[in-house]
Amino acid sequence: MPADHPNQTQEAPKRKTVLIWECNETFGTEFLELFVHDANIYVDSTVIRIDGNRPYKVNDSLVLGQDWTVKQLDLEIQNLKKSLHLLSDGKGRWFNEKGEEIYPLRGAADLDLSCTPFTNSLPINRLPWQRNDARDLEMVFLSVPDLAWKKVKQRYQLLEEAVGRRKFHYKSGNFETNIEVDADGFVLRYPGIFTRVF
Repeated sequence: MPADHPNQTQEAPKRKTVLIWECNETFGTEFLELFVHDANIYVDSTVIRIDGNRPYKVNDSLVLGQDWTVKQLDLEIQNLKKSLHLLSDGKGRWFNEKGEEIYPLRGAADLDLSCTPFTNSLPINRLPWQRNDARDLEMVFLSVPDLAWKKVKQRYQLLEEAVGRRKFHYKSGNFETNIEVDADGFVLRYPGIFTRVF
């Protein structure tokens, strides 16, 4: 949990959201809590997965600005004894735990964690959208559990909009699919990969 996390000071959030996803590729589940405060949005998540014969548990915390830009990521895979700390200025510059800039990531606006559909909400909620709008974005893609990162290009296009639901076409490299989100931009269905159960 980040040192400035409001839960440590018992500051009451303006809004709290609980989300639970099931992983459809393999055994896996995620329990996520989102806390909206005056200055920042705080996200705490626990992911339990089995890849092959290797089980792992991921605890991650995100600090987001009110504009849904990433400020900080703290991630730990307890049973594999791996951890990662990233900072961002929200303008395309990323820094490690020593405060050193990670130059290969420069220009990436958002973060994409492979173990959760939540990070799809970052560009969806950060940007204004009209039907058929398409956006080409640079992302920090973080592979879990190996914690390898790289800058990648991804494309989002708003296909449909109805009461309480939107559908986006998503493309990253050779992979593409349609992602369905609710009125708050949180993934309901990521075909074949994640399904929201709460």
